[in-house]
Amino acid sequence: MIRFLIYSLCCSALLLSCRTYQYPGASGVRASDLQELNTYYMDTTQALVYRADAQAFETDLKGNLVIRTLAPDVHRVALLSDLGQTLFDISIFPDKEVAHFIMADLDRKLIVTEIAAIFRVLTQRTFASSALVFLDKQHYPVYFVDDTYYLLQQREVRCITRVNGSKERFSIEYSDVRNNVPVTVLVEHGKFPLRMQLSLNKTQSSL
Repeated sequence: MIRFLIYSLCCSALLLSCRTYQYPGASGVRASDLQELNTYYMDTTQALVYRADAQAFETDLKGNLVIRTLAPDVHRVALLSDLGQTLFDISIFPDKEVAHFIMADLDRKLIVTEIAAIFRVLTQRTFASSALVFLDKQHYPVYFVDDTYYLLQQREVRCITRVNGSKERFSIEYSDVRNNVPVTVLVEHGKFPLRMQLSLNKTQSSL
């Protein structure tokens, strides 16, 4: 499975198109007042524990994902299996990641980079000054920064889409947000058969 993942990552990098990604339904771009986005994981007093249910390359994985905020833009993320094995433990900074532990099967640069990218986007606060224009005036607002799009509902980020070239790289959906904490999070990869459902465990979390 790991060899296939590495092969897929390499092939995807070679086959990326240079075309620009077209967000569904968007007809243009407009300037916007500066918007602070994705502020769910900024509280340094919180350590959130999510029940993780993942499917990756026809393999089911269940465990606990711990997200600890070290600073507003620095997070430590660890995934532990139900058997008590640490699969990865990574500190994520805006411009780099530091791996404290990676299980042998996952200890490949491409895999670690992709894991870090997903959780960086999931936890990272950002600021946007550009938004999309939609012909459908009832469409929820969508702001974007470089290759990342943020869809808002009731002024909260509900979906983030990271793209690469003309293709969707992965998406993150937050739902049932309470007191600025997402209770459920869904991660789906656009290139690889990877899907992860996260459900907040309130009894183990420090809120």
